[in-house]
Amino acid sequence: MNNNINISYIDGIRFHRALASGIHNVISRQEYLNKINVFPVPDSDTGTNMAFTLNAVLDGTSTKVCNSISDMLFNIADSALDGARGNSGAILAQFFQGMSDGCKNSTKMTPEEFAQAIKIGSEYAREALGEPREGTILTILTDFSNHLITEIKNGKTDFLELFNSAVKVSEISLKNTPNQLKVLKKAGVVDAGAQGFVDLLHGIQKFIKDGNIKKLDFSSVLKNTTHSNHYIESDATDLTYRYCTECLILGKNIDRKNLRSELKKFGNSLVLAGTKEKTKIHIHTNEPGKLFKFSEKFGKVINQKADDMYKQNKDAHGDHGEIAIITDSGSDIPDNLIDKYNIHVVPVRYNFGDIDYIDKVSLTSKEFYYELENNLNHPQTSQPTPGDFRKQYEFLISHYKSIISIHLPKELSGTMQSAQTASKRFNNSKNISVIDSLSISGGMGLIVSYAAEAANLGYSKSEIEKLIDNIIPKTNVYASVFDLNYSVKGGRVPIIVKTISDLLRFHPILATDNLGKMKISGGFFGKKNFAKKTAKQLLNKTRKNREYRIIITHCNCEERAYKLIENLKKYSVNINYSYVIDCGSALGVHLGPGSLVAGIQEYIPIKPKI
Repeated sequence: MNNNINISYIDGIRFHRALASGIHNVISRQEYLNKINVFPVPDSDTGTNMAFTLNAVLDGTSTKVCNSISDMLFNIADSALDGARGNSGAILAQFFQGMSDGCKNSTKMTPEEFAQAIKIGSEYAREALGEPREGTILTILTDFSNHLITEIKNGKTDFLELFNSAVKVSEISLKNTPNQLKVLKKAGVVDAGAQGFVDLLHGIQKFIKDGNIKKLDFSSVLKNTTHSNHYIESDATDLTYRYCTECLILGKNIDRKNLRSELKKFGNSLVLAGTKEKTKIHIHTNEPGKLFKFSEKFGKVINQKADDMYKQNKDAHGDHGEIAIITDSGSDIPDNLIDKYNIHVVPVRYNFGDIDYIDKVSLTSKEFYYELENNLNHPQTSQPTPGDFRKQYEFLISHYKSIISIHLPKELSGTMQSAQTASKRFNNSKNISVIDSLSISGGMGLIVSYAAEAANLGYSKSEIEKLIDNIIPKTNVYASVFDLNYSVKGGRVPIIVKTISDLLRFHPILATDNLGKMKISGGFFGKKNFAKKTAKQLLNKTRKNREYRIIITHCNCEERAYKLIENLKKYSVNINYSYVIDCGSALGVHLGPGSLVAGIQEYIPIKPKI
């Protein structure tokens, strides 16, 4: 394609190539888009969400490039819907859905058909929002669409001329967004989502001009930006709702009108994208678990997500160190330590039959253990995907010098592999360290908290890695199993072992070995005085001349967990600090209700940096 050729139509192949060029441009500018993100909430992830959504389009269509423009748009819309992240991502997904619905049964698209498809896409995007606002990406889409329609009426027939003039109108519309939203004018920026869409158009322009994606250079992230790269002030109190929550509903003839009406009760920033068979929900709420449960009334709920916007705001605009500490939810950590040390947690997932859940988000601990006892389907756990880690890494690497990511043992879970796969996709992957904790539950929580404490004290990445290496051998996990039935259901223990255990009324104590595997490390007979007998077993694992940090996690038996702590103190175990918290699904699914897990770490003080 070049300026000397009159472009009278677009087919699926042409459109895919042009769109890929635009997507690469947005991805190259995601850090800038994050920096100017102040609306609807200042969580500094608009660039990451748009890049993630558009990258899902590239991944989802790379092997589905079609000659037919209608088939191509269908594949693009479907991929965008599956991969949509955040408010901006959901809007883009619905925009592509509108374009797809506006161009059915066409092999090629004329300029007039293109303008009509853009118009329908713009209308779909606006209708998707619970509270549409001017001065956002919606305004740019409308102005872009209206200009195309006007130019078509004036007799324009060349795609290149038509597109270039519409892009200029979009640029003018973008510059005007601060005059339409006070929060933008106060911060001195344009709307991040609107800027992202104009960046998409600029990338398409480059392709039309140069005709070869491989020749295009998108390395200059701040080139041709409309605002200076300065610090954007923000305040977490601007956030009425804490969690940016999303899920996908699969069903038949989903009642979207009723769904939209009911969803408004859960929060704000509602975006409803997709079709009657596949609907994407994006909303800001304080009750993601209840939202997911409610959504099950309309179909099968998958791809659940709940990002903590308070934490994102702190990462983007608050005071913090240079090292971000990340773990997965197989690590059980008290909430106050997570908040104190700004620890980031990527959730493990699990399912009961065909219903998927996010660990520690979708269900409360009591609800999880109730399902574990009563649901006919024994749950299966699954590690976070590489995409889950990539999104977290992309966001944090924009605000921290480096990342230390500490996870479940590779001998127990594929979580380490997911994290490593994600880290390798970064050019600066040397700034991301993925570490095997060789532990689980409260033991892993102690290791992660220790690393985060060092990060908060200003230790360097290499210094923290050495501290982790030293503390892992001094951290142990002991699980006192109340009922082996759950370990048998999960395939962790042979049925013959449970049979013998039941006959002898023997309750094993499991412990992690030097590879992170759980092995029998002791046990006792009878269920009476379960906590006291567990404490006596643990007493043999400690020394009187040592001080310990302890995290007890319980499988829906909080009173028993506190009795365990009381008995450890009674037996004169020297405790630096102790916590009692719920045991997450990663281990709880295999231990079952009534079981106790003790994470015990020898206390090695971290000296403050001078």
